[in-house]
Amino acid sequence: MIAVLPDAARSTLSSPPTMRVLCTGDLHIGRRSTRLPASVAAATASCASAWSAIVDHAIDQGVDVVAISGDLVDQTNRFYESLGPLERGLRRLRDASIPVVAVAGNHDHDVLPELARVLPPGCLTLLGVGGTWERLTIKRPGGERLHVDGWSFPRQHVTASPLVSHVPRESPDAPVLGLLHADLDAPASLYAPVSLAELRRAGGDLWLLGHVHAGHVRDDGTGPCVLYPGSPHPMDPGEPGAHGVWIVQLTRGQRPSVQHVPLACVRYDAIDVDLTDVEHVGDARLLIVDGVRSAAERMFAEAGRLRHLSLRVRLTGRCSLHRVLDAELGRLADDLQLDVGAGSAYVELVENGTRPRRDLEQIAAGNDAPAVIARVLRDLERADGLTAHPALERALREAASAVRTARAFESLATDDAVTGDAAMRAAMSRQASFLLDELLSQQEGVR
Repeated sequence: MIAVLPDAARSTLSSPPTMRVLCTGDLHIGRRSTRLPASVAAATASCASAWSAIVDHAIDQGVDVVAISGDLVDQTNRFYESLGPLERGLRRLRDASIPVVAVAGNHDHDVLPELARVLPPGCLTLLGVGGTWERLTIKRPGGERLHVDGWSFPRQHVTASPLVSHVPRESPDAPVLGLLHADLDAPASLYAPVSLAELRRAGGDLWLLGHVHAGHVRDDGTGPCVLYPGSPHPMDPGEPGAHGVWIVQLTRGQRPSVQHVPLACVRYDAIDVDLTDVEHVGDARLLIVDGVRSAAERMFAEAGRLRHLSLRVRLTGRCSLHRVLDAELGRLADDLQLDVGAGSAYVELVENGTRPRRDLEQIAAGNDAPAVIARVLRDLERADGLTAHPALERALREAASAVRTARAFESLATDDAVTGDAAMRAAMSRQASFLLDELLSQQEGVR
């Protein structure tokens, strides 16, 4: 199958013979971002709005192809909801002479082929319907070509690697883009498990994969580059960080050039606010607001289209407000909203990770359980401190030996940073510190 780009589509035929591909996947048109304030309009935080932004960017950048690695829409019950936004975007891309090629994933294995049949001609090429490999060759007027090999989910669950039926094809005349919705290096997966070794044997220049919502690139300079574009629009706090699309330049005989472009109007993220030695609730409030504002200004500066930033805030450090802060957290999550430029930052959740401030020597002078733990902690910090605790010293040695010899820790066996005396002391100190804090907190509660 060959798609030819019209002459009107490209005015710079003297440019290097490179195909610029906008890569995306896992759009899930029909869904919306969750856990945002009720004041945020559903339409502005929807995956359909993200699709519109992707179309805008593809046209603005004059890309040669838009490639989609599955789960373009979100399951059968979104057929009618997704049809309108999808068709509008595809018509605009067709009018701009930008071909769109896609495969179906596990979420849209049945609905995307149905949508493809009712869409206007020339809007979308869906490859590999029914679980068979298919090649599309896209040709520019100047003669430059791009081969796209694609495979679509034939049903919701696929437990065997689709690459078993893939036949590598020599293509010295053009770069090859593999398009596949699959679970990489997860052999027990229900969602088309494939291995990196299989992708390398399959050849090509770039494998564009779908299914994982966090974008990342794997390229060691040999074999094909592997790209998970991730979801261009985050749907819940479990998808943190900047989301968007990837622009890939594919040039015959060269390594792919890959660039991430943040486009999402929603972002979920987490920050830490250190309250060490803070004495007053008012000072804690100022530090929290400053932390949220500083993070928001940085994140809004990174992505010009960002409008809604939902943050999880973790309070850290040792301070006398450890218990008092609990009453403050509910109000913080319910009420704090900061306007930053054209966007707003919200606090979705606050975790009180602060610990009570303590005088270790004073606690160690007592005769209760916290005093015993405090003395152990104090001795762990001294080079010769364990001589007073032979049982503890023996436990430390046994733990180190177990890590060095156990099969589960085989990869760490020669790593002194993990198994050395200092590392084992530090691990034991952390556990003793947690225990001491818990005992002191219980005493505070009794008082």
